[in-house]
Amino acid sequence: MEPFVRLKIIRTENRLTQEQVASVLGISRSAYCGYEIGRRKMGTAMIEKLAAFYRLPVSAFFGIEENTLNDGEHYVDDEMYLSSLSDEERDLIVKFRIMTDKEKDMLKNSLNDISKGEK
Repeated sequence: MEPFVRLKIIRTENRLTQEQVASVLGISRSAYCGYEIGRRKMGTAMIEKLAAFYRLPVSAFFGIEENTLNDGEHYVDDEMYLSSLSDEERDLIVKFRIMTDKEKDMLKNSLNDISKGEK
């Protein structure tokens, strides 16, 4: 199976849109679509970014069968993955992963304040 086919399978198994994944990569949806249909080739940096985002080894994009992508054996560790989350939770994680470190710190501080009952 071609890597671009795996790319789409991994995205759909995680119930993400092309727009969401494109925003993680910092590219347009149409550019990302080109990767999924095999019209554009992904460089190593893009594949590594996707592997980190999905918490999968880079090899997941090259050589495992379609029916083993979501069996847990290929994931890097035992963390919760996007495919097990609600749409709202998944959307929040996608947004968090594309924030700058400063934005993440601000959000974490706000959440800490909320959990302590502060406003």
